[in-house]
Amino acid sequence: MRTLPVDQHKGFDVQVQSLLNHYSLLDRRDIFVDEVSGGMHHTKRPKLYHLLGQLEAGDTVHIHCIDQLGRSTSDLLNILERIKSCGARLVSVIDDIDTGTGEMADALLGLLSIMARYERSMISERTKSSLRVLRDRGVELGRPRKVTPLVIEQVQALHGAAQLSIKEICSTLSISRSSYYRALKLRS
Repeated sequence: MRTLPVDQHKGFDVQVQSLLNHYSLLDRRDIFVDEVSGGMHHTKRPKLYHLLGQLEAGDTVHIHCIDQLGRSTSDLLNILERIKSCGARLVSVIDDIDTGTGEMADALLGLLSIMARYERSMISERTKSSLRVLRDRGVELGRPRKVTPLVIEQVQALHGAAQLSIKEICSTLSISRSSYYRALKLRS
């Protein structure tokens, strides 16, 4: 029987160590680590996709936690179905789930994936709410603006100087041509 754990980059050292501690016969070379979010579809997670493609009957996929496998209910159920159709099973260390124990484990996995999806949507909503509050307070979000009032002033002063080309002005002020023209448009 081959043991094929799957994991995710976020905190993977702790998760890998947890798997190694839990399964003494596990070889570090059998651990698949994807460095993308568990929220990505399994086809966009190369290591997971590779793992699912090489599963055989009798294999066991060990994971640290179910939310690392998938956060979309439909994707998680597709992954589980793919594992089962190969004759393999899934074991989640933290959640204490083993799909080899029957239908109840599958039902629990479905419920956990729904909870993970709900938690993800709540985090997203809190983030959006926080951004709205910051915008209402007048906080400028995003990348700092290149065309500041000082840059506008400098562009206008240098634009009037006939001895400098646009390229030289942009180089002197460390701005792009588009920022140069934007500064000219914004003059008072």
